[in-house]
Amino acid sequence: MEKLHESQYCGVPENNIFDAVTTIREAIAQAEVTATPLCVLSLDFREDFDRISHKYIFAVLEMYGLSDYVITGIKNLYAKATSSVQINGYISGPIPINYSIRQGCPMSMLLYALCLNPLLTLLNEKVARLQIGRNGRRIAAVAYTDDVTLCVTSPNDIQMIKDIIGTFEKVSGARLNSHKSKALAIVGWDATNTGLGIDFQPSIKILGITFTSTIARSAQLCWEPMTNLIQAQARLAYGRKLCIAQRVQYVQTTLLARIWYMTQIFPPSRTNSNRLTTVILWFIWQGTIFRVPISTLQKTKQGGWALVDIAVK
Repeated sequence: MEKLHESQYCGVPENNIFDAVTTIREAIAQAEVTATPLCVLSLDFREDFDRISHKYIFAVLEMYGLSDYVITGIKNLYAKATSSVQINGYISGPIPINYSIRQGCPMSMLLYALCLNPLLTLLNEKVARLQIGRNGRRIAAVAYTDDVTLCVTSPNDIQMIKDIIGTFEKVSGARLNSHKSKALAIVGWDATNTGLGIDFQPSIKILGITFTSTIARSAQLCWEPMTNLIQAQARLAYGRKLCIAQRVQYVQTTLLARIWYMTQIFPPSRTNSNRLTTVILWFIWQGTIFRVPISTLQKTKQGGWALVDIAVK
């Protein structure tokens, strides 16, 4: 939707979750290469969808100029909504619901993104932004629906961030969960206090990817446990009575299905690629001596099984 800020990667045409995570990776890499102190804040809002005020939702829809037809339809979904509680067989009277965005509704993700848009707009306007690349765009906040990450380059911006989040909490009903939010210090950033009640961590996980103060270490922290997990899963499935075709299919659809998301953020090292290949061959041949070269298994014709080449892909 064109009304969403470019820093929102959910619901924006040509943006996706890979772009969001890659942007965060590039921000850390930029700080590392240029020796720029950086604080990465991963914000967690307590009960994100449950606390958004209906009044705030309707005000945001009107502010962004959605048609009366659309706004009326959404109001009809939320107006006069009630809930009841059943205790020991007794049902309470109707309890009015004036907060929350319905989870499970196809429209809810985009609706929450719209509600978060004023926060992202203010953060990117008021907070000093980090430039990615020599001619790249500048960023301060990156969001994928309710996952918000801030890249702070100046300690002087902390109070501004605190004020903006406080204002957003007052008008929307949202509440920052400082205990689940995390901070990461890059290139000598003072890690004693964030000023937001958020603790610094040696590593943080954002959208399923682990980040630490350096890109090399981040890749290692992602791939080591992933490789161990695939090896453990292969051991669990080792005893199944499967023919070679079924084993190759299991490798393609189950064992390696876990890695392709991470591969687009941090390509595996040669060591991890070789280790994964060893695990796969051990599983396919059930621990016996390899009967044919792996290059033959990777062929699509002439006796091959179209086994994926991890390093090439």
